[in-house]
Amino acid sequence: MHKLGRKVRSKTGCRTCRIRKVKCDEEKLPVEGQDEPQCRRCSAARILCEWKGEPIPRKSSKKSQAAETFGGFTRPVRRSLDFFQAASPYSGVPLLPGRGPGNDLQAANSLSLSVFDRSCLNYLRDSALVTLLGKHWPWSTISYAYHRIAVREPMVMSMILASTSSEIHRARLHDRDTARAPISIDDLSDVDGRMHYGRALSGLREALKQDVKSAAKTEAIFITLWLMIDYENRFGNGATAINIHIRGIQTLLYNHVVPLLKHHEPPPSDAISPADAGGSTELESPRYPPMTSLTDSHASQPSIELSSNERLRYTSVPLFLLWTLYFFTPGALFCGPGTARIDTDLFRFFLRAESEEELSLRELYTISRQSPSRFWGETYPATAQLDDLENLPGLTLYHRSHVVQFKITELYKQGIPRTPCPYGRIIEEILTIVDEYDVLLTSAKSAPSCEIVPSGRRVLETIYWASITFYSTIVYFHLCFSEVLPEPPAARFPSLASSVSQVLELALKLHRSRPRLMVRIAWPLFIAGIATPDQIYQDWVSIRLRELGRYGENFTKVSMRFDEIVRGSDPFGVKHNCQ
Repeated sequence: MHKLGRKVRSKTGCRTCRIRKVKCDEEKLPVEGQDEPQCRRCSAARILCEWKGEPIPRKSSKKSQAAETFGGFTRPVRRSLDFFQAASPYSGVPLLPGRGPGNDLQAANSLSLSVFDRSCLNYLRDSALVTLLGKHWPWSTISYAYHRIAVREPMVMSMILASTSSEIHRARLHDRDTARAPISIDDLSDVDGRMHYGRALSGLREALKQDVKSAAKTEAIFITLWLMIDYENRFGNGATAINIHIRGIQTLLYNHVVPLLKHHEPPPSDAISPADAGGSTELESPRYPPMTSLTDSHASQPSIELSSNERLRYTSVPLFLLWTLYFFTPGALFCGPGTARIDTDLFRFFLRAESEEELSLRELYTISRQSPSRFWGETYPATAQLDDLENLPGLTLYHRSHVVQFKITELYKQGIPRTPCPYGRIIEEILTIVDEYDVLLTSAKSAPSCEIVPSGRRVLETIYWASITFYSTIVYFHLCFSEVLPEPPAARFPSLASSVSQVLELALKLHRSRPRLMVRIAWPLFIAGIATPDQIYQDWVSIRLRELGRYGENFTKVSMRFDEIVRGSDPFGVKHNCQ
């Protein structure tokens, strides 16, 4: 890797990227039924990739008669509603139609789709929503939420439209900023995304006014809440607004979900009291009903049948609940001093479950990993089930890494210990994981890229993803407890330097294979980038984090925070945000 310097514009990229004035990866991927190949950047943007054709059009020196200047910005007089222009990051390049089976657009009957809404649904399968959850589109959880739930629940469809609309909006801004093109007033306002988000909030408020008993309604509310948390994490107010929706998840969890998944005594009072959100969202948030104990909940709902237990297990609720818990582990690092923190009582509740009558984190994980074949039903093919089995070791390593991250944060919040006993248990747990997943971690190191497996298989993607997350957990441990750690803490315990090296080297291989997958490892990149003394790697991480701005406004804030830290006098200053 070379240090950043004066850039030389490539003349060998595709014509489309040169028109858009963005860097082409120059990979020529064959496309069935198409004469010319497709580069990865055009494929990700779902636009027509051209390598041959007329000369590159040059910008005219004359001012366009179809635009007017207002407040320093160029404002088009007429906003086109053409389908292809509406969803394209560059209006001069036509959007490719949806690929593959199941291309019919669907929506709940109470929603009227505009032309732009249809383009958002066409974009869904290539959105960060699908990429973040790992499973490829045809059988991903987002595909299930769209095809099975959103078609009958307007609030779920509204949140899907809000996420995809805002992501398309961010991609436009990112590409135009990269190309240094003028930004119009229309481009600065994400009207469509906020409008759909407001509709989803309204639908959620109405749903919460009713007595939620059925597994289907619980599932729809859970999906909506997860989509809202993801939206606030990427486009909204971050931890401040996320806490508000976590309160809603806690209400459903203690009053409905846990009693149906497993009957047990009421949880400790300190585990079910939601923390103050510390602010409010831009739009009015739903008023969640007060949380009651599990015993009171059962007493007020004698009509719930025992078979509801099985019905709830056959929904996507356990899987979305598991993904919600993952929001809690890196949150403290991405919040600056004095800002709201993500309420971790929900994670703590499952982690502390010890008795046989409590729903433990281990049980929740097992149920969630069994969920896809259950909620898809008979339509779930054997190939998809084999895909689940193939990726289970990597997903389990990813899960256990999150659990260790949470334990590290909890221990650090209590103050840096002066004896080795408190963090000695974490060291033992990390070493146990190293032994159990030695084959998987070795495979990540030896595999040159994701391309060594046939197209469509995600096993190496998952292995890279999980390994990077695990090594970043070790980096996090060193940064939190470097002042009191013995040298070395254990004979076989990975050092800070080796762990940072593993994160960055694996991230480099993942980026060469699948640049889009950087959105999954934003936190590992961040934590390794501030820990490495190598200026070249810091520059590389800075560029990767900046590129993630196309998937959400808050990724840009993370990138800015990273640049502030690496330019500061304390390279590990981020750890102080945990308290």
